[in-house]
Amino acid sequence: MMALLRSRRVQVGLAVAGILALLTTTAVTLLYRPWTSDTAPVVPAAAPPLEVLGAAPDGISYTDLGQQCTPQECYRPVGVTAEGLDAEEAIETIYTHLSDQGWERLLPEGETDPDEVPYSQSALSNGTVLVQGSLEPYVEGTTAGLLLAHRVPPPPSPQR
Repeated sequence: MMALLRSRRVQVGLAVAGILALLTTTAVTLLYRPWTSDTAPVVPAAAPPLEVLGAAPDGISYTDLGQQCTPQECYRPVGVTAEGLDAEEAIETIYTHLSDQGWERLLPEGETDPDEVPYSQSALSNGTVLVQGSLEPYVEGTTAGLLLAHRVPPPPSPQR
């Protein structure tokens, strides 16, 4: 038996059989695997523009820090610079300003009394856009931060 396995003809036959088995397995795998090249990657909708906030309240300025995206959605961080105000006061001023323009205050889950919740722990919405204040500045030299996102992200669009 060992002499038969040492024969060159048997070794070549086994090698050819192994290669054919590998090629057959690869072909079957490729035939039954869904093709991904026909479907374009999905790109989330662009973040709301800074202009949705309108003019900043007196003594406060906004700095657009550019759109940021995850695979699910895009958002826009905004730096807030306030003259003579700390971060909490700046967020309160902005929230009050936007509330006067019709934005709705959204309280954290389980909270019902807006007087019991600091402005920085709530969010605002105009129905389509969500604004969340941050007491931590996003960049050096700013007082606080805002985050703009879609309240309900629009469906992603295929990238072309």
